[in-house]
Amino acid sequence: MRLTLFHRSLIVLGCILVAAPLVVVTAGRSLESMYNSPVMWIPPQSEQRRRFFEFVDDFRAADVILVSWQGCTVDDERLDRFAAALARADGGHSGVHSGTLFDRVLSGRSSLLALQSPPLELSRRQAMRRLRGSLIGPDDVSCAIAVLTPNGAVRRDTAIAMVRSVLQDELELSAQQTRVGGTPVIGKAIDDASVHSMLWLSLPSTAVIVLLCGLFLRSWRMILLVLGVGFFGEQLAISLVELTGHTMNAVFVVMSPLVFVLSASTGIHLCNYYRDEVDARGRSGAAERMLRIGWKPCLLSATTTAAGLLSLLVSEITAVRQFAMISAGCVLLTTLLMLLTLPGVLQRWPPATRVRSGWTVRWLSRLASVVAGRRTLVAVAGLSVMAAAALGLGRLRTTVQVFDLLTDDHPVIQDHRWLESQVLPLVPVETVARFDAASPLTLFDRLRLVRQLHASAASGPPARGATSALTFLPSLPTSNSVRASVQRTVIAERFSRDRVSLAELGYLRETPEAQSWRITTRVPAFEQVDASAYLSDLAAAHAAVLDRAAASRDDVSVTVTGVMPVIESAQQMLLQDLIGSFFTAMLVIAAVIIIALRSVPLGLLAMIPNVFPICVLFGLMGWMDRPLDIGVMMTASVALGIAVDDTVHFLLYWRRELAGDTRAAVAVARTITHCGNAITQTTVVCGLGLLVFAWSDFEPTRRFAWMMFLLLSAALVADLMLLPALLCGRHRKDSRLDQL
Repeated sequence: MRLTLFHRSLIVLGCILVAAPLVVVTAGRSLESMYNSPVMWIPPQSEQRRRFFEFVDDFRAADVILVSWQGCTVDDERLDRFAAALARADGGHSGVHSGTLFDRVLSGRSSLLALQSPPLELSRRQAMRRLRGSLIGPDDVSCAIAVLTPNGAVRRDTAIAMVRSVLQDELELSAQQTRVGGTPVIGKAIDDASVHSMLWLSLPSTAVIVLLCGLFLRSWRMILLVLGVGFFGEQLAISLVELTGHTMNAVFVVMSPLVFVLSASTGIHLCNYYRDEVDARGRSGAAERMLRIGWKPCLLSATTTAAGLLSLLVSEITAVRQFAMISAGCVLLTTLLMLLTLPGVLQRWPPATRVRSGWTVRWLSRLASVVAGRRTLVAVAGLSVMAAAALGLGRLRTTVQVFDLLTDDHPVIQDHRWLESQVLPLVPVETVARFDAASPLTLFDRLRLVRQLHASAASGPPARGATSALTFLPSLPTSNSVRASVQRTVIAERFSRDRVSLAELGYLRETPEAQSWRITTRVPAFEQVDASAYLSDLAAAHAAVLDRAAASRDDVSVTVTGVMPVIESAQQMLLQDLIGSFFTAMLVIAAVIIIALRSVPLGLLAMIPNVFPICVLFGLMGWMDRPLDIGVMMTASVALGIAVDDTVHFLLYWRRELAGDTRAAVAVARTITHCGNAITQTTVVCGLGLLVFAWSDFEPTRRFAWMMFLLLSAALVADLMLLPALLCGRHRKDSRLDQL
């Protein structure tokens, strides 16, 4: 028994309804797993990532929470009260849950007193100078540093809540008076902003799409089906993050609205095909004719969009590749679902239709007349704008800084700005001096070398201070006097006694194979710092120290690691990924169009209006010196895939018009009048549906929304003006040859 369109639709809709609860529940679990860390986006085989995690393991470098408040100076006794209260709260908490959250609490006050006490007995000035830039700010403002245990790092939300509770309950400080920062705090804020974008902004985005679809489709059956399939697709995309064993992160935030609007775009094109068939030949058999005419452009559009997404697989950033595979699969699936369900529903329950409104026909006809009459001017102007803007592509730069992931007015960003301006720079850069066990250098030779490395790291701008084991040891003598000999003996005894505590502080590591010393330099996060130049200068300064000390041998090595080198590596990958994925998408999509249209010239011509928005928008970003983040980077390939949708529909209809003896210019005018309605509707629905996310506190989502809106708007201009102007110049004879 042959299934009718309606029966096929019922079977597919039944499968969707059965799977929907499981998909929605799994999507909720995916959102609960939200965790953002740009360090984890770097490929595991990356040298910088490998070196960074080796450093973390060797020195047990733990995450920390920075705490300060208005009026918190190095002499504020509330720093001691905070440390004691947090220890009590954490001790009581560990009885309920396995493991404590905090390893220890340091502060400028406790460290200052320790340096002034025996056996060092430094003067206040000497002690303050050692701690300046690490625990004490320029105006003697200080802070507490709560060091997390591995358990606390995993349960960072609970740890942050405990810190805020102690500040409020024990120190009686309001949220407005306190400043809380650090990697766990910024990470939690990014997670919250990501989830907020997906949960709360998805509702108004859906409302905008519903209103626009209601305005354009004028049929509640069409609207319910188009939006229902779109909702199922976006929930499926989120749930696949969980089902494939991945963790939800910032990259996936833009995936669900993207799948939703692409599904809606397919539905709108099909509904317009249906309306056209009803207007042309009547309601009887319109659904079958719609499917016969519309399946090829819809599947071709979905294929080109998926190709644009899959081009992101060239990325070395793991999260981007995961995004590419899941979103491409969901785009193809929702297109198939739309083709399997919509025709049957329209066949059984045909909506009340009406001829296209007069004002739409009039403005499209006027646009067609302008383009056909001034095709040379339109073509030259469009190509000139594209070429001029494209010159800015070479000026593009990238950023994956965690502080760039939130808006400037976000409370967490404001707290971090205060902490950096009042206490300490926020970006640590780590230098590790490693001495092999076989090294003939004595303890004092090593200490002198570490002191010189410490000085070179602390003095190189934009660094503002450094901390190492020398911060907690007596000053090294520089002479060979009897007094100096006594001092060396004291230092050796002190080092022997304190080597365990230095290891616990994370500034010394000793194994049978080597002895490693750590130097932490702090660099501002909110100033324009050329990270590449700074890291290069720092490495050169360390190399000069080794050369002067004649220690540039195999038994001594110095490496630079930390968050900044990893982020710099990620930024270089991001720019390479943008270039690689874009050109890959161009080649793949061009090949798909050439094969589908069976014409190399026409396929290459079709790429011009689709490259136009990317060249213009990204070129302008280069001219304006606007950095690309990970969200904006993905829009190039994604927008290329989306823009091709409308181009494919336009070209296929134009080819049908050329089947007779119609001149190319006349065929173009008819195609604008016929396809312009659907192209405009899909651009408006997709563009405005995504633009709602521009109100997000999460910068990648915000920038993605704006870029997609502008790219789709530019693509609309290219598809309804530049492409028709280029097609008007083609002769009918050439067009016939294209079909061979």
